[in-house]
Amino acid sequence: MLLSDSDAPRVAQALVGLGAVRIAAHQPFFYTSGWASPVYVDAQVLMSDVALRGSIMDLAARSVRPVIAARGINAIVGTESSGIAFAAWLAERLELPMLYLRKRPVGWDITAQLEGRLPADARVLLVDDVTTDGRSKAGTVAALRRAGPVVEDVLVLLDYALYAQEASTLAEHGLSLHALATWKHLHEALLASGQLSSAQQATLADFSASPVAWSLRNGGTGA
Repeated sequence: MLLSDSDAPRVAQALVGLGAVRIAAHQPFFYTSGWASPVYVDAQVLMSDVALRGSIMDLAARSVRPVIAARGINAIVGTESSGIAFAAWLAERLELPMLYLRKRPVGWDITAQLEGRLPADARVLLVDDVTTDGRSKAGTVAALRRAGPVVEDVLVLLDYALYAQEASTLAEHGLSLHALATWKHLHEALLASGQLSSAQQATLADFSASPVAWSLRNGGTGA
C-alpha cells in the first residue's frame, strides 16, 4: 500500500536526482529473487545526502504514524544491511526502540539473528529499502517471527508494485506492505528528468508493460 499519493513523487524525484537509479547498458541486472531487470535502484545513496535523507525520513515518520497507532507497534526492526540506517532514523523520529535482524544467526538461542532488545508484547514494523515481489520480505519476516514478536507490517522506500505474485505472497504470510513510492513514480521521475535516451525509454516502457516477460526474455526467472 502506498502511504501517500502526494508525497510519492518527492521520494521518486529524490532518488532520481541522487543518481540512485541505474539502467543496464548491455547486461540486465539480476535481483536476489531471480528476476532479470533493466533497472537497479541503489536507495542507499540517500544515506549520504543529509538534507534529503532528513526530508524523506520526516515524510516516512509522518506517513507511517497512523499504521503505528492502529497496529500498536512498539518497536522498529531494520534488515541487515539495507534497512538498518533507515530503521534507526525512523525509530528516532517515532521515539520507539530499534533493533536489526541479521541475515544469518550468530549464536544459538531463538534471538540469534536479532540484535537489540524487544519490548514486552512486541509488535514490530520491519523496515527495508526496496522490494520487488515480496518473497524476500516474507522470508525475513519468518525469521523475525521466530524471535517472538508479532510482525504484520513492512515499510520500504520503494515497492516496484509490478509483480502480480506480490499480493498473494504477502497475503499468505499475513503481511501488509507500506511503501513511500512505487516504480510508477520512479519511472515518471526518470522521464521528467530528461536523462533517458530514446533506447532507454523504450526499454523501460517494455519492462513496465510486462516485467515477467522482460525477465524471461533476458535470462531471469518467470512467475
